[in-house]
Amino acid sequence: MLKVLLPTDFSENSRNAIDYAMRLYEHTECVFYFLHTYTPAAYRIDYILGSPAQVGLGDNWQLEAESQMHDFCTNIAEENQNPRHTFIEHIALESLLTEILKVSAKEKIDRIVMGTQGATGAKSVFLSTRTVNVIKIAACPVLVIPNGCFYKEPKKIALATHFKRNFSADVLEPIKEVLNKYEASMHVMHINEEERLDSIQISNRNTLEAYLSKYKLSYHWMPNFTNKTKSIQVFLKELDIDILAMIKHDHDFLEGLMREPVIKKVSFCVEIPCLVVPVAN
Repeated sequence: MLKVLLPTDFSENSRNAIDYAMRLYEHTECVFYFLHTYTPAAYRIDYILGSPAQVGLGDNWQLEAESQMHDFCTNIAEENQNPRHTFIEHIALESLLTEILKVSAKEKIDRIVMGTQGATGAKSVFLSTRTVNVIKIAACPVLVIPNGCFYKEPKKIALATHFKRNFSADVLEPIKEVLNKYEASMHVMHINEEERLDSIQISNRNTLEAYLSKYKLSYHWMPNFTNKTKSIQVFLKELDIDILAMIKHDHDFLEGLMREPVIKKVSFCVEIPCLVVPVAN
């Protein structure tokens, strides 16, 4: 049974990500863990100091959060009456990152699905700081659903890679899961940062091809524009890709993308979900 963590702040963006997850895993036995974290304003100073004027305010915030969560999950359950799906509500007076780490470890979470923005997120930002931080600390794959992206059965999956790191069966499993379930085609994109692949890159490419040989596999060499995000953007639009997959390596390809200023522009692949797969240390 797949265990999926769904962080939510009850915003439209997080609800859209949850709706996408419901559809993507419609035919999969799943336990969905709805996670909401909060910090009462009074908790910052007076509540911590135990001021009589603030006694009980923290509990009131908790009750309000619990009520919101219950109404939120009830609404989702009524709209998605799927016997394969089980919902569990989790609320904590804690930072989002800390609680994601706790819940992920305790419940052995398989996937995290979340939006790109929060309730107060700027629409001009592709990845909010919160989302980037979750991607960095997550020990399981994170599926990021852009604002306004509605579910479409994924038939074309892209993998952006520079072939500088070796591939393993575990790392590719989340991608193969989608390929198998939807009989999707696999499009491997490489940005031409060099004239030709070196021996290590060729070996890694051969390993990738061996793992994906049974799928409809194609390779695409993209020109190195002013930045990698521009190259990816052109590629995604030209091939009408449904999900972009990237492998997370510390200080690597994905980290480079996050450092590029264009990552904060709405022009970068906001239309499709991004699946970020971690690599075990």
